[in-house]
Amino acid sequence: MTIRLKILSLAFILLLIFGIVIGVSALLQHQFLGELEVVAGYEVPLRSLIADFDVLTDEYELIPMRLLRRIDASQEEIERDRAHAHEVAQRMTEDVRRLDAIIDQAIADPRDAEQGRVILAGLKGALPFIERQLNPFIKIGERVLQAIAEGDRDRARNLSLEFRNTEQAFGPDTSAMRRKLTELAEAYAASIRGKEATIEFLSYLLFAFAACLGIGAGILVSAHIVSALRRLADGARAVQAGEVMVAVPVGGNDEIAQLAIAFNRMVEEIRSRERIKDAFGKFVDPRLVAGLIAAASGDMNRAERQVVTVFFSDIADFTSISEELTAAAMVNLLNHYFTAVTTPIRDNNGLVDKYIGDGVMGFWAAPFSPGDTHAASACLSALEQQAAIETLNADLPNLLGLRRAAPKLHVRMGLATGEAVVGTIGSTVSKSYTVIGDTVNLASRLEGVNKIYGTRIIIAEETLRLARQEIETRELDLITVAGKSEPVRIYELLGRSDRLSPALTELASEFEKGLAAYRSRDWDGAERQFQRCLEMNPADGPSNLYIQRLAKLRRTPPAVDWDGVWHLSEKVR
Repeated sequence: MTIRLKILSLAFILLLIFGIVIGVSALLQHQFLGELEVVAGYEVPLRSLIADFDVLTDEYELIPMRLLRRIDASQEEIERDRAHAHEVAQRMTEDVRRLDAIIDQAIADPRDAEQGRVILAGLKGALPFIERQLNPFIKIGERVLQAIAEGDRDRARNLSLEFRNTEQAFGPDTSAMRRKLTELAEAYAASIRGKEATIEFLSYLLFAFAACLGIGAGILVSAHIVSALRRLADGARAVQAGEVMVAVPVGGNDEIAQLAIAFNRMVEEIRSRERIKDAFGKFVDPRLVAGLIAAASGDMNRAERQVVTVFFSDIADFTSISEELTAAAMVNLLNHYFTAVTTPIRDNNGLVDKYIGDGVMGFWAAPFSPGDTHAASACLSALEQQAAIETLNADLPNLLGLRRAAPKLHVRMGLATGEAVVGTIGSTVSKSYTVIGDTVNLASRLEGVNKIYGTRIIIAEETLRLARQEIETRELDLITVAGKSEPVRIYELLGRSDRLSPALTELASEFEKGLAAYRSRDWDGAERQFQRCLEMNPADGPSNLYIQRLAKLRRTPPAVDWDGVWHLSEKVR
């Protein structure tokens, strides 16, 4: 028997037992509800009618007694009270009739318990005594009211004394009926409590039986399952720890054996994937390799639009540097350089898209860089790359074996953030996981713009908006790059947030004032500010650029509607 059939059989037996429990409980509950309906249908109305009858007898007696106290009562008021007394008398008669009918109905109801019928029979036996006293009681009231209507109040008072006789008759009879009703309620309560106790006891008994049966069968069935599952768990822990040479022994032909076979196949598949990852991980980002392997049997041509941050970098004057090096030295230099700049990209959740000669293209996108963190991650990566390049420059003489005239690398970087298409793109024989779109072109242009401004890292305004909490910048300009008509506000990335030196912070502040004067056409004020920036840092490229630009603007003033946008008509490399 397979494990599945064993478990299903056990489940069926347990369901059968619980079905019996539910059926018996439902039957007892039905009886229980029947007695509640009896209480609600008979005991409550009977108690209500007896109480109403008591009130009506008192009210009937009070009507003539109130008139006797009122000497000035008009004939109209007397007649109105007589009519009301007649109505009360009819209600008393109707209450007695209804009492008799409800008692007969309750006695005939099969849902009522035997003890309840006995008590109800006693109630029915008390009704004739009340009926015999009711008519004389009503007649006394009618005679008293008639005497009052005729103006003979003395006779009316004498007649009213006869109410005492009927009171002595009604009192014990109605009290006896109330006692009977109390006994009836107690009998119903005792019966209900008994059924509740029976239901509870039976539920506990059947539950205990089902639990014992289930536990016993469960122990027998689980003994085989647990031992096999422990072997599988040990194998899974070994795989989790990185050991992919494990194999779980297969025994029997049940589901556990099939699971062991599937586990062994899975481990073999993992070994195969690891071999592929090891082989291609050096050429393609390991995260992409893992994703492509997982999607190998599905759709590998998936691409989607999302907001990304794109990065481009390039070594300044690399052509002249390469001309001075041997082929081996140049390869050695590039290998160390690419290691220095790609490690921060991967460490900050970015992807290296491609190497373009000595240039690097990378991007940050979901799911590797979650949420809106891609812009900040890209900026921090660029700062770490510049720091790594400084370290590399210090080591270049040893790496290249040049004690003199060792080259020094200056790397320009551009970052842009915006919407782009991300996914697997290419032909049927060769594909690449890349990013395409206008944002890519903008990042490439910004990398080249560094050459004009004498800077190292330029970022677009949207990049700054998302990364503002993590970085410090200074605004450089509002420009249009080649291939774009819309102006782009560009910024120089200076460092991490709150980590700028006081001197660099002051330089950025003075430059901002100069830029504001420049945009308001205050050429002299702008020049003074930029000259002050050069006094603080003679090598400040943007300040030098603006002083040169101011000289041109003085010679050829811009149009009246000049908006401060500087147009770059050619692609800068």
